[in-house]
Amino acid sequence: MSESPEVRLSGTPASSGVAVGPAIVIDSQAVVVPDLEDSADAFSEASAAVSRQLAAMCETARAAGRTEAGDVLEAQALMAQDPMLADAVAAALGDGAGLGAALQQARQQIEELFAAIDDPYIAARAQDVVEVTERISRWLAGVDVPDLGQITVPSVLVARALTAADTAALDPACVLGFVTEAGGPTSHVAIIARSLGVAAVVGAAGIVERTRAGDPVAIDGATGDVVVHPTEVTAEAFAARREAFEAAVAAAEQYRGMSVALGEHRVDVPANVGSRDDVERAVEAAADGIGLLRTEFLFLDRSDAPGEEEQFDFYSFAGASFSQPVVIRTFDIGGDKPAPYLGIAAEENPFLGVRGARLYSKFPEVFETQVRAILRAAADTQIWLMLPMVSTVTEIGVLRDWISEIAAELTAHGVRHEMPLIGIMVEVPSVALVADAVAPHVDFFSIGTNDLTQYAMAADRTNTALDELQDPLHPAVLALCERTVVAAKRHRISVSVCGLAAADPLGAAVFAAMGVDKLSVSPRTVNLVKSAIASTDASSVDSMVRAALAAATADEARRIIADPSRSP
Repeated sequence: MSESPEVRLSGTPASSGVAVGPAIVIDSQAVVVPDLEDSADAFSEASAAVSRQLAAMCETARAAGRTEAGDVLEAQALMAQDPMLADAVAAALGDGAGLGAALQQARQQIEELFAAIDDPYIAARAQDVVEVTERISRWLAGVDVPDLGQITVPSVLVARALTAADTAALDPACVLGFVTEAGGPTSHVAIIARSLGVAAVVGAAGIVERTRAGDPVAIDGATGDVVVHPTEVTAEAFAARREAFEAAVAAAEQYRGMSVALGEHRVDVPANVGSRDDVERAVEAAADGIGLLRTEFLFLDRSDAPGEEEQFDFYSFAGASFSQPVVIRTFDIGGDKPAPYLGIAAEENPFLGVRGARLYSKFPEVFETQVRAILRAAADTQIWLMLPMVSTVTEIGVLRDWISEIAAELTAHGVRHEMPLIGIMVEVPSVALVADAVAPHVDFFSIGTNDLTQYAMAADRTNTALDELQDPLHPAVLALCERTVVAAKRHRISVSVCGLAAADPLGAAVFAAMGVDKLSVSPRTVNLVKSAIASTDASSVDSMVRAALAAATADEARRIIADPSRSP
């Protein structure tokens, strides 16, 4: 296909799909904010202008039916004029910093706060801060933002980084896929790419240097494979991958609304949601309920915590949307002042700090308000309550007693409610290691593989230099998951997986083989996961699990799960 030498690179899978086409290369221009006479007024004017730009882009995206892109752009439009950003810039200016340095300091300060939140989707808001401040800097410097909406020839986009706004402007008919050097699989860019059905690979170091405009590029968003100047044989192989992926997507539609099983073991596939739109998408996909309802979106981008009625209305809506359980996770917004009304001092290591359930005693009114809303919504719908970031049996006992006290108060006041099943996220290794002792104190387990992997491998998941340590199918992580599943089965409680690994076909196969009851995934992948489970050979699962657990590396475990016949 190309006379130039073939170049193979590897990145992080971000959005499934295969693309082959000519490259459009975006190499971002460095921006230098000039010295201005009145920096405070200049910042105010720039932030207002950027907010208007983003709001207009939001409307355009929503008018085109790109709801996810619109949601992200709306959040960024609000962030451009967020008092937290304005106060941080004003403080830096007050300390004598120039406007460019003030923006940099404010960005770093807020980025660190969001990045430390123990939820990959909320932590991705750190990238929003980077993108918004970069756009403000460009406005101040008079540097145009690349207009990616003007791409008219079907192409593969290559860039050091893309913003959510960039991605939202892409036309899926012309942008076959994209590959970047920066970014992660839970970034807003990756989320929008998945919603658009555009193949994407992130974290492909060196791609910009090795690619020129017009060079043929092939990418596989499911494996992270990237090839510049593919040979004819390689191009044909990628074309075959694309046909296979498209056939798999089409075939998966037969499982819409159907139950699936691995042998005699039924495996439900509920959805992970974080907004009203997500709930509606889960209904459209005919998901088996909701396996993880992230409530953090209710608490952010506002000056005070959401009230009981606001929360009750949303939880009732979510619960009434399904006949199957809807699992609501209590707020996990963390130990690092992610919202203006949470006056928490910054911590040196927030990932290991006061976050999740550890935060509730410091904000009892916020927690009690949320629990009251959940208990009231549970009166008419099948709602379960899930506690995040729990490390010990003692913590579980304290929180369950507290929830019982809240229920007793509702009873005393004649308020209609129901005590839901109460479970925990298994995301801290200490809980997985003593799961047998924990199980009698909860009604269900939900394994959060993203954080469980981070803590088991001692590798910050926001540090791209450690991406190779973030594979949830590493035998060490699988051993923690298997230990949790065995304990759940012994004590006859439900166990699910709600991390990104559940949507990986190999992850779905091995977790179903272990005996997991539910695999909670994004609405878009519900039926693909059902298809993966239904196509797994039930006769080989026992030996496959044993061999994967005995493997030495994640790559070895993946090879075994992909082809159980190769098990020792």
